This record gives sequence, structure tokens and C-alpha cells, in this order.
Amino acid sequence: MRVALFLLAALGAFAESADARAQTCLRACLAERVKGSEVTDDMIRFQMTVCRDLCEEESRAKQISSGVGHSLESCEPQKVSEAEFKMLRSASASFLVYAHAFTWDIHNVLEHKVIRKVEISYPTMDLDETTATGGGTVLPGETQTILINGVFDGYPAMHYALKVRAVYACPSN
Repeated sequence: MRVALFLLAALGAFAESADARAQTCLRACLAERVKGSEVTDDMIRFQMTVCRDLCEEESRAKQISSGVGHSLESCEPQKVSEAEFKMLRSASASFLVYAHAFTWDIHNVLEHKVIRKVEISYPTMDLDETTATGGGTVLPGETQTILINGVFDGYPAMHYALKVRAVYACPSN
């Protein structure tokens, strides 16, 4: 119960700071759906997944109307260069891990690329390294939230050990 209240407070604080710069679709959706004090980690993760799916549908419609959608369907995302990766990291807010979920509001500053996938690595309780990927669509100039569920966050130091390893993108033309 205390953890759920802490997560709500942290989410609320983040949402308030995000309002100053415009919330991502997922954050705005989540703010509408996760309210009250009787919230569990499972409820938060479920709503995050629902919001991610709704936002992806909205993004697909936007892609099709802008003419980008068809080229993305056949594209196999490629790892961005080290310089592009650094540009994305510096232009984007820090990632968050809570309720066994990784979220990153990634701002796509790559003019001719559409971000499609993010790869992270983190230690398990046995201190084995594991890798996870999460998909999404972040058009050039947009900021969207990438969500990866099932990320272990069982001890505080884990937050420092998690690393964003790579970002994968497709050409936007």
C-alpha cells in the first residue's frame, strides 16, 4: 500500500513537471486512468499497457495521414549511430522504472529517422545481465513514451545499474 502511494506521488510529481512541456500521449492517458489511493502495481502496469496500445493506434493513424505508415511496415529498424544515440539521450528526459515497468519519454531529434525500438539491460536478483526491448513509434520532432513491462526493480541500486543500450530507427522517407 505504501509503495502504491509513493508511486502515485512520484507519478503525480512527474506529471506536473511534464505539464510544463506538454505530456506525451501515454502520460496524459495514464493521468486520466490512475487515480485514487487504492492503486496497485498490477493496476498501474495494466493501465500503462492499455494507454500504450491506445497511443500506438493514434500514432498509426497519424503516420498513415502523413504518408509515413506504409514505409515503416516493411522497414527493419537499424541501430542508430553513437552520435545519434547521444543526441537522443541529451534531448530526452531521464527514464523511470517503477511498478516493474521502464518508461522513457524519448524526444526524436533525428530529422530523417523514425524511432521504432529501444533496448535496455539490467541485472536480475542473481546479478545476471538481462536485455529487454520495447517498441513504439516516435516521428521526427515528437516526444513519445516507450514502455517496457516486466523490468525488475527489486532493489534501489538496480535503478543505477539499468542502462539504455541502443535505439533503433527507420528512415522517415
